[in-house]
Amino acid sequence: MLRFSLIMSMCLLYIVEAFMPNVFIGLVFNIVAVAVFLLFLPLLQWKGRIFTLSLFAAGGIIHYTVGDTGFDLVQGITQNMPLLSILILAPLLSVPLRREGIIDSVILYLNELKNNPRKTFYGISTFMLTLAPILNMGALRIVHGFVESIHLPSKLLSRSYYVGFTPAVIWSPFFASVGIVLFYLDITYLSYVAVGVMFAAIQMTVGFVLFRPKIVDETAAAKERNEMISHGKGPKKDMYLLFGFVLGLVVLLIFMEQVFQKSMLLLVSIICFLVPVAWMILRKRKSIVKEEIILYKNKLHSQKMETCLFLSAGLFGNAVSHTRVKELLEKSIQWSATHSVGVLFLFIILLVTFMAFLGVHQIIVTPLILTSLDFTAMPNVAVASVAFMCIFTWMLSSAISPLNAMNIIISQCVQRNGVTVAFKWNGVYFLSITGLAFVYVFVLNWL
Repeated sequence: MLRFSLIMSMCLLYIVEAFMPNVFIGLVFNIVAVAVFLLFLPLLQWKGRIFTLSLFAAGGIIHYTVGDTGFDLVQGITQNMPLLSILILAPLLSVPLRREGIIDSVILYLNELKNNPRKTFYGISTFMLTLAPILNMGALRIVHGFVESIHLPSKLLSRSYYVGFTPAVIWSPFFASVGIVLFYLDITYLSYVAVGVMFAAIQMTVGFVLFRPKIVDETAAAKERNEMISHGKGPKKDMYLLFGFVLGLVVLLIFMEQVFQKSMLLLVSIICFLVPVAWMILRKRKSIVKEEIILYKNKLHSQKMETCLFLSAGLFGNAVSHTRVKELLEKSIQWSATHSVGVLFLFIILLVTFMAFLGVHQIIVTPLILTSLDFTAMPNVAVASVAFMCIFTWMLSSAISPLNAMNIIISQCVQRNGVTVAFKWNGVYFLSITGLAFVYVFVLNWL
């Protein structure tokens, strides 16, 4: 219960400090963040414990070498808190969907499609595409938890998951990829959303064209159509409600961003908390609060690795930004940008992906790249195209690196190794969208 109380206090302090900046609140915020890290650290597996502790210790040592003392040694530990807060609070958005039976209804609909591989592929991909924008990595576990009982081929499942999940990483404000890039570039979500959604649509289309299974014979198709006629109306209605729920959250976020002029990441965290609370009040479901808190507390413990990683990576990234590494990175980026936007994009892809294969998370590398950018020295490079480059690269490296969460979760779900899943089964998909991404960047920069 102590861990749960501290981690929720950390999220609350983040929101309070954003509205009421105060030295005392900031100090308490840092103390609580350090306490959360130290309390969750023993729960990690030994590899995760060594990695996150190494980041934490290295960050403190670097701060010390530049003259910091006292609590300044953990300066930056809350740097990634806007993203960690979303990761912690996002599962609350699933409460109304589960309690209203919408998710169960959609799974029933998918179960009816199991005799038609093409419709099953479309159905799972669409379901994933709908849940992923708001539930982040949780969508992978939730969807697989329901569809694994259908016993579908591993290759079909992996393709459905990638095609449905990866587009959300490009545009959804509930993902660290979008949140951290827009935060560091200091641009609004409204100015980027069209760029992200347009490419996500292209990406989804490519996946459907490349991976759609062959049409089954007419007898099976006719049987399946009859099942749809007799059982499909309810589940289809719930699918529309699910789409409406996601669209409503995005519209609400854009509205709040324009009204309050606050960070998009902060507003997403507030929405994650307020929406389920408002649902409980309006639907008069206060009796389920205790049960949901127990379930939610268990989910938080399953996110212990992400919690420690985001905190230690924030400390380490902040410390590195005070060293000559940043200066070297700045020179490399400026050199790339002077050649062409394509060379700059290629440099970002190679750097982030290489580091991802070494186990260095994008949340460490991407902020270093973003803080090294000097747009006054890159007059021919559009901010929107840079935002897309970094977000696309985050998605690509997360999907193909066997040491990243997305690849690990999908591989575990389909019970195959990460290299087989990413390269052998889905390599043509990632190669295709990468080629299109280069074209897209040139178009963005031209416009």
